[in-house]
Amino acid sequence: MEGKDVSEKWSGGCRLPFEEWAWINGNGIFEEPRLREYVAPFPPVPLMCNVSGLTAERDFARHGVDIYAALSEASPKPLTEYENVLDFGCGCRRLARMFKGHPGRVTGCDVDPGHVSWINENLDYMKAVRTNVHPPLPFEDDAFDLVIGISVFTHMNEWSQCGFLKELRRISSPDGRLLLTIHGETALERAKEEKAIFDMLSVDGELFAEACGRFGRNRHAFILQHGHLTESPPETARKEEPGKTALWKRGWRHLRERYNIRRKAPEGAYEYGITFIPGKYVAEHWSRWFRVEEIRRGAIHNFQDIVVLRPRKEGVR
Repeated sequence: MEGKDVSEKWSGGCRLPFEEWAWINGNGIFEEPRLREYVAPFPPVPLMCNVSGLTAERDFARHGVDIYAALSEASPKPLTEYENVLDFGCGCRRLARMFKGHPGRVTGCDVDPGHVSWINENLDYMKAVRTNVHPPLPFEDDAFDLVIGISVFTHMNEWSQCGFLKELRRISSPDGRLLLTIHGETALERAKEEKAIFDMLSVDGELFAEACGRFGRNRHAFILQHGHLTESPPETARKEEPGKTALWKRGWRHLRERYNIRRKAPEGAYEYGITFIPGKYVAEHWSRWFRVEEIRRGAIHNFQDIVVLRPRKEGVR
């Protein structure tokens, strides 16, 4: 196939039949390099590694295909039929590449300025906005009929989770859908049973055991980690999460000793970690803001669950 025929076949992007779009992204461009002009570019290796731990373009592309496929299966209608899409916590991103050719508006937001800059400089079909580690989000009410959040609530403490869930309801249209991932029972069991998974999470064993206990009681289970976002507990979190300060201090003391952290952290910084959320907790607590339509266990790589939500809006049943 040459020239115009190739262009006509592949220029549709994500509007192509899924099998074809998945093939060209996951395999075609590596078998026939000339096809690269029909897919989105890859970020540089440091950015790829920063958001995924991956350094090979083929692996990065395959992850994007797998995530897009899982979201397509979870969504009540094709992803291309949504008019205004938000990729919440977009990174630089495995998933963002898959939206090339989308007929609607695609927006991404992220706290990392490097991710935002790379998207705005390299993906002409998507606009990225830098956001804060705390609400509010810089979007109007009812702005999006699809909100996607991959590997975002998997790292939030309970206080941050509640604040952002409230914001996502505000910016979602009354008939919109949200597809948000969590570490549920599948992820927790694999972390318990598979050393490679536990090592990948890079969490303290004692704190992990305590998190397992919280999960078993159908509670939000957050484990603080050392990272570029982790500094000190927000004062608001200390006030609104009674009984959790001692656990936080213990986790932060462990991190200070392990990484020889001596400087005083800036006030109001963000708690970043690994979070496990039981399905029963989602049903009981997320229902303050959303109707929980489905939880697809292990939908992404037999690890993360996809929670399918509809916003609760006044006057909408």
